[in-house]
Amino acid sequence: MSPEELLLVAADGRTRALLLAELQEAGYNVVALPSLEVALGALATGRVDPALVVLDVQGDPRADRRGIGQLLNFLEEDVPLVLVVGAYDARALAPLRARIAAWLSRPLRVGDVVAAVRRIRGDAAVSGGRR
Repeated sequence: MSPEELLLVAADGRTRALLLAELQEAGYNVVALPSLEVALGALATGRVDPALVVLDVQGDPRADRRGIGQLLNFLEEDVPLVLVVGAYDARALAPLRARIAAWLSRPLRVGDVVAAVRRIRGDAAVSGGRR
């Protein structure tokens, strides 16, 4: 894998820690942020330049259709977005689905996120990580 960064955005601290650990164990260089608001600020100022973004919308009031649309506008066209949604979010966010590289619905396993990242990036097995 190249040293390109993956951006992980998850408001729930436990979820963020679990996803961060799994992605790092799989060999990815990950920057984890606690909210879409913080992520938008980091993108706007150039503090992060991700090759891929994982966004878990649970518990993040800014992670609505407007906020995610703003995120997509900040990202280069070739930067895929993996979106983790709950049942209630799915309907409201459905209009964005065509712009999302991977749409993961709860309930899910942490490994589902890693598998989606691998699939999008074309990484059969990242060196140093689990299969």
